[in-house]
Amino acid sequence: MNRSGIQLLVIFLATSLLRVDAFAFAPQKDPLSGRIDRLVASMTVQSALTPTSHRKTPTVMIVGPGIRIENCANYPYHQQQTAVQGYTALAKDIREGLRIGIQAMAGHGPMGALHPYHRRQAIQLLDLLEDGQQKTFRCVEDKTFAYAVSKPPPKLFRQYQIAEVIRDIPYPGVAIDTYRLSGFLTRTHAPSTYRDFFKLNEQQIAEHLAGNPQRIEPLHRYQNLKALAFHEMVHWLGHAHTNLHPDVVDLYETCFFGGSDFIADQDSNRKFQLRACDILKDNELWDASKKQQARLWRTKGYDQLKLEMRTMYD
Repeated sequence: MNRSGIQLLVIFLATSLLRVDAFAFAPQKDPLSGRIDRLVASMTVQSALTPTSHRKTPTVMIVGPGIRIENCANYPYHQQQTAVQGYTALAKDIREGLRIGIQAMAGHGPMGALHPYHRRQAIQLLDLLEDGQQKTFRCVEDKTFAYAVSKPPPKLFRQYQIAEVIRDIPYPGVAIDTYRLSGFLTRTHAPSTYRDFFKLNEQQIAEHLAGNPQRIEPLHRYQNLKALAFHEMVHWLGHAHTNLHPDVVDLYETCFFGGSDFIADQDSNRKFQLRACDILKDNELWDASKKQQARLWRTKGYDQLKLEMRTMYD
């Protein structure tokens, strides 16, 4: 081989080695992240069903992999220009809530890697969303004092009192009360209650009971609807609210979505968000047994987080 051939061979081998090194050290995309991206991308409107062929207003919308939205023309605040906007608004909140929430559980959110337990929870939620089973989101009006209620897994039906509003919704399902989201005063009280407790005059009481519902200053209009949608879907994994053990539902909402919807002060929200994220990263807590977790939850002062947040509610 002549000198020119040797030089070309050396250049070829060096280039090949550089390519191998570049491939070896290039960051590889997490396959779980790709799976999440595919799920979110699939969540487009598949169909909108109407009760009769003579009506254009849908009562059901099917979104993505089997998500069924029912009776949500007035979602979220009874202010839509068209009925379809309510359904598409909820579909968007579900999609964006999942995108933000599951990516964060998997360790790809702005808060960085969490304890591996939460990645496993992300996989369980993905499995549930991809299993072909119908998931139902139903809007109701003035049926519950909660903003939304999620139906727990069947194995937990006997452990938790099932709210009447979700008894006929199959698992996994969620009921969303658009009265509560809007901050409307319930119509379930006696006229004397509106007069004596809420201080409404007779004209306001009559209008509230027979016409447009009233909004009064203390009632909260829920703003972070993406967080609410994700919050309710996390309940499908069997997590309930408690302050005796880690409440992952509240921790996820606080960490992933910027604090609490009930706290207006952004500096306070940021501090609470950081604390919740730190709890989700605590190896000692999430490596512990259920019994040990209960002890650590108390001795580390983590049980004070929700109590301190409530003192800041507007």
